[in-house]
Amino acid sequence: MTEFEPTMQARAAAARATLLADIARRRTLSASVETSRALHVVVDLLDIVALSFYEEEPSDAHGVPADARLALTEAEEIAADTPGTGLPANFGQYITHALDARPLTVPTVFGSTGCDLGGDDARLTSALGTLHDHLAAAATEEVALALLEAVLALHDKRADLAQLTRG
Repeated sequence: MTEFEPTMQARAAAARATLLADIARRRTLSASVETSRALHVVVDLLDIVALSFYEEEPSDAHGVPADARLALTEAEEIAADTPGTGLPANFGQYITHALDARPLTVPTVFGSTGCDLGGDDARLTSALGTLHDHLAAAATEEVALALLEAVLALHDKRADLAQLTRG
């Protein structure tokens, strides 16, 4: 019987999932009750994702184990349904990028609104694109994790800006 040994890429994906869980955990401290509940569920799901990368063999061509894929999909759905989390709906790309290096997607800039915040969003989106480029070119996983902190901070700022545009 051979024991499963995760690849370096799987370990990096697990580290990214753990970092995202830590970010979500910190956000529960200042979130509304509803958003805090959602963030706690996301944290639990991201913990499952991280553990799956260490304990399960990949089940798809991109190197993602089945349990990780299911938990990540559910966590993204919760984030999409709860904008107050500050997490983008497709935040899983930051985890799976460690496995497949597919290009990271940059969100579209908000359209014009009653209050003119389009310029602010354009600057945040541009900065996000720059951070994506640096993340893709990161020389070490430690650098990638530091960049990921900054990426999620920008997503949080964009979520706050979106709240302002909704009024």
